[in-house]
Amino acid sequence: MMRVSRAVPAAARSLQLQTRNSSSLQVTISGLNYVGTGLSAIALAGVGVGIGNVFGSFLLAAARQPNMVRALFNYAILGFALTEAIGLFALMIAFLMLFA
Repeated sequence: MMRVSRAVPAAARSLQLQTRNSSSLQVTISGLNYVGTGLSAIALAGVGVGIGNVFGSFLLAAARQPNMVRALFNYAILGFALTEAIGLFALMIAFLMLFA
């Protein structure tokens, strides 16, 4: 039997395999940033529940003490702002994980 030798292109000859030593801690998986983004978006659902609790409690307190509505409304807006800030921080972390 006669062997036929093939000509190897110059570009293929210049490619060399490089061994890479990696441990299990150094292995990166490219799809995990999407998983992390989805997990951090769960915090946004918690923010929705928190805002609902703030205004639900405000309505209950206003129904019990109608003369305190103005003071209670200020506290409700403060609770809304703090809860919404947590949501914005969670959204910022999600975008950082997705695009950075």
